[in-house]
Amino acid sequence: MKTQVIVSTVDQGLLSAFNFALNLALIKLWQPAEFGVYSIIFMLSFVLISLQNALINTPYSVLVPASDNPNHLRSTLSLGNGLFVVTLTLICYGLLQLPFLHQDYSGNLAITAFFATRLLREFLRCRWSSELILLPVLIADLLFVIVFMTLVGIWQYQHPLSQFSLEHLLWFLSLSQLLGMVYLLKKEFPLFALTRWSKLPGHYAPIWDQSRWSLVGVITTELQNRGYIFIVGMAFGPTVVGFIQAGRVFFGPLNIITSAWTRIAKPTLAKLHAQGEKQQFQTLTNQGALGFLLFNLVFGVLLWLLWPWLQPQLFGDQYPGIGFVVAQWAIATLLFHLRSTYSAAIQAQNRFKPLAMATIWGASLSLGILTALALAQASSWVIFTVIFGELVAFSYILVLFAPQLQPRWLPER
Repeated sequence: MKTQVIVSTVDQGLLSAFNFALNLALIKLWQPAEFGVYSIIFMLSFVLISLQNALINTPYSVLVPASDNPNHLRSTLSLGNGLFVVTLTLICYGLLQLPFLHQDYSGNLAITAFFATRLLREFLRCRWSSELILLPVLIADLLFVIVFMTLVGIWQYQHPLSQFSLEHLLWFLSLSQLLGMVYLLKKEFPLFALTRWSKLPGHYAPIWDQSRWSLVGVITTELQNRGYIFIVGMAFGPTVVGFIQAGRVFFGPLNIITSAWTRIAKPTLAKLHAQGEKQQFQTLTNQGALGFLLFNLVFGVLLWLLWPWLQPQLFGDQYPGIGFVVAQWAIATLLFHLRSTYSAAIQAQNRFKPLAMATIWGASLSLGILTALALAQASSWVIFTVIFGELVAFSYILVLFAPQLQPRWLPER
């Protein structure tokens, strides 16, 4: 497993560096309002990916590695993902035509293309990672970065950088994602022939028994982790969204590193659970949590030491008081990483119903406090609601991970 984790970490590190550099460049180039719009679109793509994770990716990473005859599951979930992407693409494009959004035709196409290619790429990355075949994923992501940088370089050679707009960014990202995964897409087509479209509902029905609870968990997790963006956007406007998201710029890439561990750990934990290896199961999960705890503490100390230099270099005078926002995000990110580690273990056990209850409690309390802050116009404490929700959900999941401590008021496994 160590080799796979190293390759996955290199892959996620590449994407972390790319996203970090891109966000810093956009903060420098754009005003907070435009960066806020970009943040909303980017977060919406994560919402769609979370739905995909619940219905397709998580069942794949848990069921396929633990199955003795996985070809049927591979075909069903691959075909299901194709239907999912096409359906969501059409829905997104239709919603973007609503008059109150004031979007032009080309802008709608750019947003839709970005969502569609991002969903395709995410499934392929998850599928190959779940099979523990990681080198093609690394190559695809490397091609994505190279193509994007090439497109931006060609554009900058012909135009001043000040004219680089959100629409340009979305088209370049879409084309880069599509070209980067050509090889992975080519390998996907043979799976489509193994299952008929007419048989798909019947084949997916057993998967739905668990994924429906995963879907509930995803919806509540998104409300907890990203719901603040939409509430803040409505209550305070895109400028405040841009300000809050700018403070997160250091930590967004860290979440991608978490994915490097969970992509490998989840199928590995599923195999251990299927084989009844309880001790190894618990040890691997606890080691992951300890690693993320130490990593976040070291990163936080380094950020604190370098802050007097980083703040004027990266934010200048456009983001006064950003240090308080950054400190809140540091705490929220630590809790998110710990929760994600133990959540992966619960998912590997197919315990999606009790896991959903953890995020239901976290999201309900988080959004309740956020609504009160919005009514009080206290925008500086918005991230506190994310911290509180993460703390509630993490505490609940810890109890689930230790069944001997499970009280009677928790739902049955």
